[in-house]
Formats: sequence, structure tokens, C-alpha cells
Amino acid sequence: MGFKRLFGIGDPDEAIEVDTQILGPVYPGGDVRGEVILRGGSHDMPLHSVYLRISTRCTGYDGEERDYEFDTCSARPSNFTLGKGEEKRLTFTERLSWETPVSELGGQALGVVLSVKSQLYRDWNHDPTDVDNDLLHISALPLHEAVMDAFAEEGYYCDSAYVVDSYVPNTEQHRGFHQAFVLADRAPGPGRPAQLEVVFQTNVVGALIHVRRAAPDVRDWDSKPPARRFTAAHHEAGHVDWRPQIRKTLGELALLDDR
Repeated sequence: MGFKRLFGIGDPDEAIEVDTQILGPVYPGGDVRGEVILRGGSHDMPLHSVYLRISTRCTGYDGEERDYEFDTCSARPSNFTLGKGEEKRLTFTERLSWETPVSELGGQALGVVLSVKSQLYRDWNHDPTDVDNDLLHISALPLHEAVMDAFAEEGYYCDSAYVVDSYVPNTEQHRGFHQAFVLADRAPGPGRPAQLEVVFQTNVVGALIHVRRAAPDVRDWDSKPPARRFTAAHHEAGHVDWRPQIRKTLGELALLDDR
């Protein structure tokens, strides 16, 4: 991932070129690494710092979409002078939250939008100059892939995902949003929901996985259909067959619908 923008700070003649590059792939809980390449303008320019702000597009209770900034990192070095026509490379590394949404599953884009915005500070007495957001691609973890493969073997395939600006009640959550995967039933039968919503609350050990009948237009967690949940560990991916647990969960959801 990379982008180039030409912008000035104050005087248009000071315009410098910025090229920010992310070294992928990038996963939740992993490091996002890259560099910011600065190319000097018509004369020397003192610069204080460059910050990169990572955000995701969320839908709130009101149905409106908004950007939720959840991680920030700074490029190094800071406090330097960019010479006339000089090219300077600044590096950055940031450990992403385990709760970072994923934008790709099995090579398929999910419709989840994450972005990186670079901000260049001339000094702390001036507002930063923004470089427009560029997309950030976050790949699914092996645990995501393994559990979703098990759902697919039971007839449920992931069609899309979305991010909600809200907490899951009575759980440990460090970011004010969660991601829901929408799965469609390709093997319909009696008692089977046409769609499921699956939410992974991921941490360093594994994930607490919530499964419920889909209600994508309902944003409040407690207003959605009841959910059942199970746990899965990262080290189990590729070694554990989750199909029996998924069948058990689907059976419990069918019983809830009969009440």
C-alpha cells in the first residue's frame, strides 16, 4: 500500500511530496510497519514530526457512518530539517490491537473500510497538515480462516462484514466497536437461519465467538436476536475441528427460535 500527495505548508512554494508505504501483510495483533518518504520542495523546511493515524469506518446507533480512530504511531526520526530537494525516509512500527477489524477473508474483500492518515507537524504551534486517507488492508488471522472454513462446511459462507460503533455487553473489550461477519446459508433446511452474524472478540489467547441469527439493520446488541458463543484458541487453528461445536450452536439457536 502506498500513496503520494503534493502539498504545501503555508507558502505554496514550500510544497513537498509525501509517499507513505505500508509493508504487508498486516494482521490484527501484529505490527504495521512502513516508511514515509519525504521529498523536499524549493527550499529547506524545518519539520517537527509525522504521525500516522489508523481508523475504521463504523456505523453508529443512529445509522450514520463515522470514522473511529483507534491507533496512532509516529515516524522516526523527528525534529529535523528537510533540505531543498532532499529525499528523507522515516520509518514507523506500531503493534495493532487484537480488536482491529479485518478487511479480507480468504482473499475476499469484506466491504470493511480501514484507512491511514498521515499528519505532518511543522511545530506544535501550528495545526498539522493532513495527507488524505488511504486504504489499509488487514488480513484475517488463521483463527478467523479456520473457524469460517468450518462454518462453510456446515453450509454457511461469509458474504460481507461491517463494523458497529458499540460494545458487546459483559465482555472484555478495549475498543468501542466490534466487527460482525454476515454468513449466508447455501444449504437451507428446516430450522436453519437464512443468515448468521458471527462476532470474534479476539485477544492474545484466541477469541470469544458469538453466533446469532442475522439482523444487520439492528445496531443495539441487546435488541438483536439472542446469541450463543464458544471459545477458540489461536494454537488450535489447523488442529481442531470446530464443526461439532458449530452444529451444537446452530441447534441451540433453533431451540431459541422455537420458544
